[in-house]
Amino acid sequence: MKCPLCCAASPSDFYRNKCSQYWHCPSCDLIFLDPNDLLSADAEKAHYDCHNNDPQDQAYLGFLRQVSEPVVAALTHQAIGLDFGCGPGPALALLLEQAGHQLLNYDPIYYPDEQLLTQTYRFVTCSEVAEHFNFPEHAWQRLISLVQQPGLLAVMTKRHSGTKVFPQWYYKNDPTHVAFYSDKTFAWLAEHYQMKLEIVSPSVALFHRV
Repeated sequence: MKCPLCCAASPSDFYRNKCSQYWHCPSCDLIFLDPNDLLSADAEKAHYDCHNNDPQDQAYLGFLRQVSEPVVAALTHQAIGLDFGCGPGPALALLLEQAGHQLLNYDPIYYPDEQLLTQTYRFVTCSEVAEHFNFPEHAWQRLISLVQQPGLLAVMTKRHSGTKVFPQWYYKNDPTHVAFYSDKTFAWLAEHYQMKLEIVSPSVALFHRV
């Protein structure tokens, strides 16, 4: 077993419940679901189809402002970006458009336009997506390759607070949540990909390519 993010050969099997087994990497602090417990593609999509991501839902838009507002504050002029993993209701694009920016929508299930992944962008958003990465190393490589230099990557995902409290953490209960990051994990990613890390909140971080 190797860590699916940093490839260190030292993850520990630290927690199991009735259905799932979780591993922890002491090198990058990633917590991840055992590969044998991952959902099938069909089961994963069926779960996503139940999400209510309505672009007209004011509560949902308020939730997304956690990431849209830091992005808008960081952009100094009008720019074109990509929402990586926009889901069935691409609401984040509406918020960025209201601020004068254009946000294109990509999702491997709902907006599978692979042509969008052949370009780079001034900013890329990844909102409530990184925790779904079955293969984090490859997913992060692709994600960062989409960001121009200089450019901005905005990631929203709940970060874990350590293995001791993980068994009680609600965020793991979603069966499609399979990769969990901490501040240490994000610091490792920033160093590995030579980016500047800006922690905005417990859910949002900005990675600056300079």
